[in-house]
Amino acid sequence: MLAALATGCSLKAMTGDMMSEYTVDELTPFLLASDDLGMACETGVSMGSYLMSFERVTDAPNKAAVSTLVTAGACAQIEAWEAELRSLRALHAGDAAGAQDARIAEKRANAVAARRFYRAWKYLVAEYGVPGETCPELEDESDELIWLLGMLAGVQATQHDRGANGMAGVPLDVPRQAARGVQCLNNEKWWGVPRAVSAAVWTSIPGAGPEGVDPWARLAEASALGVKAGVRVALAVEAQAAAAAGKSDKVRAAIKAYAAAIEEAPARGRFSLLDHNATVQVQVLSDRLWTEGTGHRTPVGALGTFWDDAPPAPEGGDDLLEGLEDDAPAQAAPAPGADGSAPPNATEE
Repeated sequence: MLAALATGCSLKAMTGDMMSEYTVDELTPFLLASDDLGMACETGVSMGSYLMSFERVTDAPNKAAVSTLVTAGACAQIEAWEAELRSLRALHAGDAAGAQDARIAEKRANAVAARRFYRAWKYLVAEYGVPGETCPELEDESDELIWLLGMLAGVQATQHDRGANGMAGVPLDVPRQAARGVQCLNNEKWWGVPRAVSAAVWTSIPGAGPEGVDPWARLAEASALGVKAGVRVALAVEAQAAAAAGKSDKVRAAIKAYAAAIEEAPARGRFSLLDHNATVQVQVLSDRLWTEGTGHRTPVGALGTFWDDAPPAPEGGDDLLEGLEDDAPAQAAPAPGADGSAPPNATEE
């Protein structure tokens, strides 16, 4: 009897260890190479509890839990954004009750997103230690990726908890820890995201950054690096930081830059999902502006444009009369005199 129980526990533990390893080595890379954010986030929601339940019979799947909870958080994040847009549409239509109801739904979804992202952060801390104290030993690219996802999760947890009036209870020092911890990664290898994250935190917390460093200039540099690499996460971070700071001109400029970048080089490669997620985040910022201005979200194919843009100049320039002189008939020569002599005032050759 005891032997059978031991065998059963051993099988459960082996299954849990296998699932954890498979998630890190196979499932996460597979999802990251996809272009379907909806399927990725639903995978995190549907598989998350199953995966993490194995910590009852074996070691907690810390690494696997980070990526799983980050994708699950994306589902709640999208739900919060949609509720915000409903609220803005209701306000635009003068529907106060509808706006209030959507705002409540937005706060609830923000709380769910914050809890999921914060759980991802806590699993990261359990695996590697508190970010910012020392740099952990990141043995391979998989470790570096988990670390990067965890840093992003910490910042997003704080953002969504702020939108939920603190319902998730995310500690306020998490962004500072993330800003320090992300510097353990190679900035160029990871498309400028490390510097973008730290600079974004500096824009939101006065005095958090080094003296004499312009966080907006650093964000711009990081964004340019990401655009060049074809993974535009840093540019999305810059756009979100500008929105949080109320810098509408910077938000519009970032949206226009993002639209131009994805038109020139669509998402592709091993990290397509991260780029698609960045696109969704920028799209939401555009939808917010469009909804506030017109009552509806960004029209299809219009990312990077705005309803109040100046109309384009007529093709061919402003001078509509240009070239008409060349096409006009030549002025007729004066008729000769009756005697065949040159007319008056004619010049003799």
